[in-house]
Amino acid sequence: MIRRRTMLVAAMVLLPVSAVAGCAKESRTMTPQFDEDLDAKFAELRASGGSAPLRTLTSFDWDAVYCYYEGATASEVNGDVGAAVLEPGSRLMVSGALAVFTNGGGVVKALVIPELTFTPGRQPAGTTTVVDKGMTLASPN
Repeated sequence: MIRRRTMLVAAMVLLPVSAVAGCAKESRTMTPQFDEDLDAKFAELRASGGSAPLRTLTSFDWDAVYCYYEGATASEVNGDVGAAVLEPGSRLMVSGALAVFTNGGGVVKALVIPELTFTPGRQPAGTTTVVDKGMTLASPN
């Protein structure tokens, strides 16, 4: 009788703990990351005063990039890109900019890029989006 009661108590305690642990593993938001290679290319452009198409600076496939400054809301970012990049109800807290690269409607990467200015929102795809002097994301006319 005591053994049965102990097993029942153990089951009641472990069941909620395992359910919570399972939920913690399945995070639905992304963690914006740094890309040292891309940051180095931006730094080279800043030092030389040069410009280059953003597509030639990245090492992954993408067809659109969405850019945001610190303070952008999760609903704005997640709504624009169609995926949960930021925790719902939160605001973007980064030093620099957040660039969310998508391909075929899915998020490929969410990168923090220091010292970048841009027009917030979706940027044109292809070679039309240029990193000007390593500091400004621009779309020449």
